[in-house]
Amino acid sequence: MLTIPFTACPLCASVELTEHKVADASAHPLYQPPLPATVRWLRCGDCAHVFTDRYWSAEGEKILFSKSLPYQLPDTSQSEQVRKTWASTVRNVADRLSEMRGREAVFGARGAQRPRWFDVGFGNGGLVMTAAEFGFAASGADVRAEAVQRLLALGYDAVCSAFDRVPAATDLSVLSMADVLEHMPYPRDALKKAHAMLQAGGLLYLSFPNSETATWRLWEQSNTNPYWGELEHYHNFSRERLIALLDESGFAVVDYDVSVRYYSCMEIIARKRD
Repeated sequence: MLTIPFTACPLCASVELTEHKVADASAHPLYQPPLPATVRWLRCGDCAHVFTDRYWSAEGEKILFSKSLPYQLPDTSQSEQVRKTWASTVRNVADRLSEMRGREAVFGARGAQRPRWFDVGFGNGGLVMTAAEFGFAASGADVRAEAVQRLLALGYDAVCSAFDRVPAATDLSVLSMADVLEHMPYPRDALKKAHAMLQAGGLLYLSFPNSETATWRLWEQSNTNPYWGELEHYHNFSRERLIALLDESGFAVVDYDVSVRYYSCMEIIARKRD
């Protein structure tokens, strides 16, 4: 069995579900038989969340993750590009953390005093490496063994694991999920764990597609939306639904921005409420 069906909305547990879209996934660069060639999307009648009708089982993940795309692995040829891409995000997070702790405690920290940053699903490692350059004690987790091996070889801390199996530390200043939460079958569980791992006033950084942008609306009008055929995504979040979910999970949104890495993507920084 390659997939496991959702029996209710993964955000609100409603069973009032209707079919929203069926898309071709056979052109996806990670597609290979025997993976199903279509993706079926549902819409929750109660909270309006849009999600796939099923998620990958361990067997399905083994097939899907047997291949990697170039941007999913640390690579010398792109290191400087990703460094510059992530610099503004890391600075923005550091500035927000400084509001609570003072700039010297963030930008001038050394040794054991460096604030801890944990990146979930680090991919090419750009966020971990850039956060470390800014002075954070940065580490991360990824499900692709090759990505982990490459990051370890560069001297950074990394573990090969899905987030639900990562040991739950409780001393993080920052936890990031860059284009990751939409890959998790049950986002509410992930946010609950993230909340427990962060220190008081700690920051959660999130990025993923926003279904409320002008780009998204134009894609829908022209029937060219690439995210419907995405094999690794289970959710298409709207900004409105995401902010409500964060509030329900004990986070207060303190910053919103537009991602420069992917089309129609949003970036949100949220602070843990006591």
